[in-house]
Amino acid sequence: MSDDWSVTSVIRRLLSPEGLADPYAIYSEIRAAADAGLPTGRFLFRYADVREALYDRDLSSDRVSAILRPLPEEARREAAPLEETMRDIVVFSDPPDHRRLRRLLLKAFTPRMVAQAKPAIEKLTRSLLDGLPAEGDAFDLHRGLMYPMPALVVSALLGIPEEEHEAFQGWALDLVLVVGSGRITPELARRASDSALRMRELLSRLVEQRRNAPGPDLLSAMIEAVDEGERLTENELYANALFLMTAGHETATNMLSNGLLALLRHPDQLELLRGDHSLLGSATEEMLRFEGPVQIAARIADRDRELCGLDLNRGQPVILLLGAANRDPDVFEDPDRFDITREAKGHLAFSHGMHFCLGAALARAEMEVVLPLVFERFPRLRLAEEDIEWQPTLDFRGPNRLLVR
Repeated sequence: MSDDWSVTSVIRRLLSPEGLADPYAIYSEIRAAADAGLPTGRFLFRYADVREALYDRDLSSDRVSAILRPLPEEARREAAPLEETMRDIVVFSDPPDHRRLRRLLLKAFTPRMVAQAKPAIEKLTRSLLDGLPAEGDAFDLHRGLMYPMPALVVSALLGIPEEEHEAFQGWALDLVLVVGSGRITPELARRASDSALRMRELLSRLVEQRRNAPGPDLLSAMIEAVDEGERLTENELYANALFLMTAGHETATNMLSNGLLALLRHPDQLELLRGDHSLLGSATEEMLRFEGPVQIAARIADRDRELCGLDLNRGQPVILLLGAANRDPDVFEDPDRFDITREAKGHLAFSHGMHFCLGAALARAEMEVVLPLVFERFPRLRLAEEDIEWQPTLDFRGPNRLLVR
């Protein structure tokens, strides 16, 4: 077991091939070290502590400077447009701006909207499944279904034309790598800045169209808020449209692929679900708990303070290990066991408190529609390779591909 629990050391281990394959082993080591009375750096990993920190309104979510700080001075200057955009995104905002932005964006995720989206999700999924090879041939289900489907859903939400979908998926990935890589480089920052500018150019064209001919989509509602001059600035419109395009795509993609992978690696649970569709709700929560698409969150101390046993200086980040909290043995019995009958709804895969995931209901709907359709189409589906190549990111967890047959 390691005796170095500095942020740099742990991040290096989590981004190693072994850490990407199984971060939960490292989380267990941190827990064991803490139980033995050893210092474990600025990490919170127990469920109760992580939940408390997520709920703490005196911790700041404005971690943009912390993300970009490792860049050399020239690269940081070049990334200024990206930094300006990121600062207006709802997940990096604090009250009172956060409340204002969140209230507006929540209009896109009402129960009525989610219910209306389900038929569209089913139609999109069936169409993508029709383009996949027959059962028995090896193919990448991640790229063939899980990657494009959420992008199509969020595009419909915002009213993005179909011919722009493929480009926007690549731009979104560049932005995700800046936020979640854990090791930003000048090249990553340049690519993300370029992608943000290209996405903004696309949105500028769409905004002009919607101003002339508003539609029922979220982008039209956001434009209306800008034009009223009270609730949303022009930059906030672009920043949060970019955020929805990125988060609504990448995290949902990983959620779907991770969930499918968990079922395929636990055939007894898959057979249980196939035999009893009433378990779909609890299975969805267990998939999110067991292999969540977001593993880490960070908060910034607003002052010198104590938090869950940590002494923090003003401006110092604290790292919240969501994946570790979701496998806390004090909360989830036998936490490393995948059990779709478990009561797992208290998991923190969607965060907690004022930053609870805006699209949680839509994400659950995607899971509950897509996975049954996959197994309906491919009743004997199995993995074509056991070793999974995971995305080399710290915050987000998902495979680069998912070969099945």
